[in-house]
Amino acid sequence: MRVHRLTFQAIGPFPDRHTIDVDRLSAGGLFLLEGPTGAGKSTIIDAVVFALYGQVAGADASEDRLHSDHADPGVEPFVEMVFSTAAGSFRVWRSPKHERPKQRGTGTVTQNSRAKLWQLSSAEDEAGQVLSAHVQEVGGELGRIVALDRAQFTQTVVLPQGQFAAFLRARPEDRRTVLQEVFGTEVYERVQQQLAEMAKEARAGLAGAAGEVGSAAAAFVQAAALPEDDALRAPLCAAATERDTAVLSTLSQEVCARSAAAADAAAAAEQGARAAERAAQGQLDEQRDLAARLSRRATLIAEQGRLDARAAEVRAVSEELAGARRATAVTAALRARQTAVERHDRALARLVEGAGLVPEMGATAPAELGPRELAALGRLVEQCTDERGGLAELLSVEAGLPARAAALVTEQREVDAATDHVEQRRTELAARPARRAELDAEVAAAARQAATLPGLRAAQETAADRLVGAELAVERAAALARAADTVQQAAAAARAAADTEHALRRRWVDGMASELAGGLRADEPCPVCGSAEHPAPATPAPQHVTAEQVEHAALARQRAEEQLAAARTEHARTEEQLTAARAAAHGQDPDQARAAVESCRRAVSETEDAVRRTERLTTELAGFDEETAHLAEAVGTLSRDLATATERLANARRQLTADRERCAQAAGDHATVTDRAAELAAQLTAAKELEHRLDERLAAAGALADAEELLAESLTEAGFADAEAARRAARTPQQVHQLDRVLHQHAADVERVATGLAEEGVAELTGQERADVTAAERAHHHTQQALTEATRRCAAAQSCAQQSADARRDLVGALDRHGTQAAAAAPVLRMAALANATEGSATTLATFVLLQRFEDVVAAANERLSMMSDGRYSLERIDTEGGQRSRKAGLGLQVRDHVTETPRDP
Repeated sequence: MRVHRLTFQAIGPFPDRHTIDVDRLSAGGLFLLEGPTGAGKSTIIDAVVFALYGQVAGADASEDRLHSDHADPGVEPFVEMVFSTAAGSFRVWRSPKHERPKQRGTGTVTQNSRAKLWQLSSAEDEAGQVLSAHVQEVGGELGRIVALDRAQFTQTVVLPQGQFAAFLRARPEDRRTVLQEVFGTEVYERVQQQLAEMAKEARAGLAGAAGEVGSAAAAFVQAAALPEDDALRAPLCAAATERDTAVLSTLSQEVCARSAAAADAAAAAEQGARAAERAAQGQLDEQRDLAARLSRRATLIAEQGRLDARAAEVRAVSEELAGARRATAVTAALRARQTAVERHDRALARLVEGAGLVPEMGATAPAELGPRELAALGRLVEQCTDERGGLAELLSVEAGLPARAAALVTEQREVDAATDHVEQRRTELAARPARRAELDAEVAAAARQAATLPGLRAAQETAADRLVGAELAVERAAALARAADTVQQAAAAARAAADTEHALRRRWVDGMASELAGGLRADEPCPVCGSAEHPAPATPAPQHVTAEQVEHAALARQRAEEQLAAARTEHARTEEQLTAARAAAHGQDPDQARAAVESCRRAVSETEDAVRRTERLTTELAGFDEETAHLAEAVGTLSRDLATATERLANARRQLTADRERCAQAAGDHATVTDRAAELAAQLTAAKELEHRLDERLAAAGALADAEELLAESLTEAGFADAEAARRAARTPQQVHQLDRVLHQHAADVERVATGLAEEGVAELTGQERADVTAAERAHHHTQQALTEATRRCAAAQSCAQQSADARRDLVGALDRHGTQAAAAAPVLRMAALANATEGSATTLATFVLLQRFEDVVAAANERLSMMSDGRYSLERIDTEGGQRSRKAGLGLQVRDHVTETPRDP
């Protein structure tokens, strides 16, 4: 980037507008900014950096120092710069944030920073094309054009004041830190630290993986159950310590193969023991079966002897059971005849008792009554039933006559009351139009008053605003008087602080030479002339002032000016508020405004009452109309219901008279139909009862004759001489069941014994066989113990083989992970060793980069120095610790005079 022209106004110590034509100054290739301290050299550098980045060059400096304290407050500070890069020629204009006087009134306001950017056809172009007029957009465009941020620009293009002097005065061991800040090589320090952290993590990962291999190897030795004297135990432990992957894999595989072979041998032994146990179990089962069959044969033979001894007893039981079964048929006939006799006697007794129920039957003896009398009774029952059925309807009619008469009386009273109610409602309906006219008039009057509410509310708001303005005007008037006093006091303080600062600054400038002379040291170059000899240094003047005193006075002046600006701002703000408050009050004082507010409030309250009254009356009128409509509808309904009720009452009276005449005709000689129906019911009941008893006696006589005939036939068929013989042979059902059960049980026992003796395995026995179960049980017990031991050994061998295989798989996995970790960590450890100079290298990464940058700077500087000194002088880098570029070596420069060949340390 190249700067062509720089223009600034009201910046730093420059109150006026100044233009620096850089192209003209640099026509000879080099130019110098020279002047005393405070003359504004750094301000020019700040102006360049501010034009590009909106900030000054120093990282700790404030943008506020740009605005000149010597310029008129109405002069706008700005910086304008024309420059060119590979992207073309451009012009940028910036104005910093500052305080300016108000356009109206007194005091100041804050003017925010502004910026504008043009693209030029050439550096001499005065117009150009506007690219942006916004601060943020201008910053973005300049970042793209310059391709350097502010930190990079101040490190590579301009060097802030004080850093180069610090470098020249620094001790050799401190220059490295200063150059790091200038060249911005801190990133390589961070790379070194990050690589060191990565190496630390990699070594920790390797240590963890190694520990995992050792743990896996120890677990394998334990899982394989290798004894201390095993030939493979010591080589396995040694290989685990050395992380020998091949040896660990081979030895662990050999151990696993040996464990698998031992497991197979134990399994074969277990199978043999199981076969021997099964054979012994078979022998035991055979002996137990023989003993059981011999015992069953002996039991069956003994039971067969007992059954043969009971043969005579069983024959007697069989004969008794046969006689009881023949007597069973006769017993039923005897019970039937006895039942028929008892039934006939009961029926005859009932007929004798009821012979007087029907007078027509009283002349005939009860025992002589037969089918002819039974038919006559049937005809009498039928006659009474028919007559009573004809009276059924009239019975219910006669029973309801009193209630119907009473109901007619009640209904007549209801009709009379309904007539009175209808007349009353008609009177109410006729009076409602007059009341509605009154309500309508009230609604209209309230609505007219309610219509004025919006205007009254607007007037109330206006009065309230005027009251606020009047009260605020009184308050702001007092505040304005106080603000004016504050401004006067602050202005006097600011003038006094400015006078003090100017006086101290003049005395400080006068004594600056003596202050510089006080810092001179023998054999050290003068910072002004560069000479190491100081024959006549300046002496301090009377009442000498230091830079710190000047700076304190400047700060005091700045604080006083800030307080003055704040007081003026507050005075202007209060004055504006007072004007606005008086305008809002419209010339009213607070008392007048309060009276107006209260009057408006009362009017609004009364009108709001009218609004609510209008709503209430409107609702009431609508309800009144709805009630009128309901009343008219109710009158019509009541009139129709009354006509219907009157007609229904007349019909009911006519029907009641007709029903009374029918009941009197049906009663005949009796007082009522109910009396005649009661007499017929009594005759019907008596006839039915006598008919039933006669029919019952005739049926019992027939049943008795049938039972006599059935008994005679049953005795003949059963072979009994008479009924008495049959009674002796008869048994109860329980006795018959017991005899039958005895016979069946004996037959079943005989059959069971015979079947058991004929069973296969029992029939073939002779009784001479013997079974030795105890010896077979002892032999089986021995084989079971042998099988248990073989099974235990097989399970232990298989478990050892499985655990060995699992432990070997874990060991191989740990070895693989250790190898992967080692492969991944190797480049990290190597890079960390190179960057931090811990193995072989004598220079760290940050030092190496810094040396390279330093050598590049020295080479570039020598080109300029050779041109400026006609080849007499050159810069040479020196190593401050024995001439070696060690990781802790400092950086230094010396100037070589090629005429005298004398190196000079700057």
